[in-house]
Amino acid sequence: MNESNNESTLTLKFKGVEADILNKMVKSGLFNTKSEAIRSALVHYSMDFGFFDKRKLWQDIKKIPKRRVSASQLIKDIREIKEAK
Repeated sequence: MNESNNESTLTLKFKGVEADILNKMVKSGLFNTKSEAIRSALVHYSMDFGFFDKRKLWQDIKKIPKRRVSASQLIKDIREIKEAK
């Protein structure tokens, strides 16, 4: 395990039910990767235990500038993504 500057790298092995759950999380489309699913589960679990203040976390999220996109630009962006496939 490598830890420095608030960063950790782990190698994990999942078997049985845990592996099935992880695969279902990704196959559901809610997560793009297993790593993303694990990160999300860790944050959720940490909030359940009170390691994070949900209100403060939500306030921090709201501070992030939103991307302003017109309807016509959104349609153009979606077309470009579909054409790239």
